[in-house]
Order: sequence, then C-alpha cells, then structure tokens
Amino acid sequence: MLRTTSRFAASLQQEIRPIFVLPRTRSIWSLKENGRRPHEQCHRLRQRRLLSTSPALRSVSTYGEGTESKDGFLKRFIAKMGWIDNSAVRLRVSSCLLYESVADSIDYSEFFTRFDMPDTFNTWFLITELHVWMLLVRSMAEGAEKGAAGRFLRNCIVETMWNDVTTRAKQLTMDNPSVVRPQIQQLSEQFQAALISYDEGLSYDDKALAAALWRRFLGGRCEDYQRLELLVEYVRKQAAMLDQLSRYDFAIKPNIKWRPLVDKKDVA
Repeated sequence: MLRTTSRFAASLQQEIRPIFVLPRTRSIWSLKENGRRPHEQCHRLRQRRLLSTSPALRSVSTYGEGTESKDGFLKRFIAKMGWIDNSAVRLRVSSCLLYESVADSIDYSEFFTRFDMPDTFNTWFLITELHVWMLLVRSMAEGAEKGAAGRFLRNCIVETMWNDVTTRAKQLTMDNPSVVRPQIQQLSEQFQAALISYDEGLSYDDKALAAALWRRFLGGRCEDYQRLELLVEYVRKQAAMLDQLSRYDFAIKPNIKWRPLVDKKDVA
C-alpha cells in the first residue's frame, strides 16, 4: 500500500505550489459542514509555529470536538459503524493535525546530535521534509485518483507545510524580506526532487533508500555508515507504523505516534 511512483510527485508539483505563488482561496473557516463552521480545531496552528525546533514546541493541542447537527437515521448509522466522512473541511483539519504531529512531536535535537547536523533553518526543513513525505505516501494510499480523499489530503498537508515554512523564513529574515521568495522557490524545487528520490528508494530495497537518504538528507557527506543504517531503519519503521494505521486514525481523527529515532532499549 505504501508504494508510490514519480507521477504522484509530478502531479503534486502541478496541483500544489509554494504558498508565495498560491492564488487566494477561501479559508477553511469560510467553509461550513452541516451548516456550521469547524470548531476552531486548527486555529492556533500558525501561532504555535515558533523558530525553535526543540521539543518545547509542544503545547495544548489544537484539536477540539466538533459540533454536528441532528442527523438522519442513515447518517447516525454510518457514524456508529465507523464509516468515513471525507468532507473537505474534515480533511483540511486532519491535514493541520498531521503536520502538527511532525512539527511538535519530532525530536529535532536528536537528529542534530545523531547525524552531526547544524541547528539551522535548512536542517530543520530537511527533517520536516522527510516526515512530511512519509505522511504524503500514506495519504495517497487513501486514494490517488484525481478528486479522491487521499489526493486532497496530500495537497492540504503540503499547503500547510508551506504556510509554516514561509512564516518561519519571514521571521528569520525580517531585516531582508526580499530573500524569502527565492529561498522558498529553491526549497520547493528541492522538495519536488526529494519526493521522487524518496519514493523510488522506498519502492525498491534498502540500498536504494539509503542512496536517496544519503544524497538528500545527509547531503552526500556521511562517512559513518552506521548512521546511514540507523536512518534507513528509522524510515522503514515509521512507514510500517503509518501503514498499520486505520483510515479513521490517519485521515479522520489523526492519531500519529512517531517512533523515536533510537529506542530506549537500544541505548547503552
């Protein structure tokens, strides 16, 4: 289910562009579900995106209980049976929560230490990009066809990511805002290439995946192959974790529990 192809990355490039070139669209808060606005389930996401990449980013969850109007017998039956509501509003909220699971739950400092990476904006993006890519792969398993829920969810996750990336870049370059646009453009091109490279690596064997991670994530500068082996194992176990999630736990009410880079039992 996790196998993707380069055509998905190509379609992503056509459907989702960085936020600085996105046309103005209606906010998710202007959409209504059953006659009501969403219950502010994602209203703090942008405010909580800070420059720090440490675990201190964790705070009160933006997820809240939605309100629903009285439903007919059929809809109550569907809800009771656990069938899926693929409304655009719900999927947009889920995309915020899925991205938030990366930005707030991943221990960035551990990656800095284990892989001898500098604590910079570019490094933060590389770590975020890797985890977002895994979310995109899982999203496409919910429907890769045009108009399908999985494809729509994928696009929403990418849009949320670019909102966060742009906000961070602007905060870091307040003295010279003109550099933000070319910087985001460069990251966008690198992101598209990374999706194709990672997809191919995941689709084949560990050697192909290791080569993709070595080129992109480690910048072709890792001489300690134990670190590369650790990274490949990490991606495989996260992909397996996401693959085991039900559609409900991933796309409707996301319940993502990212595995640590190194399990405590493996630490000497």
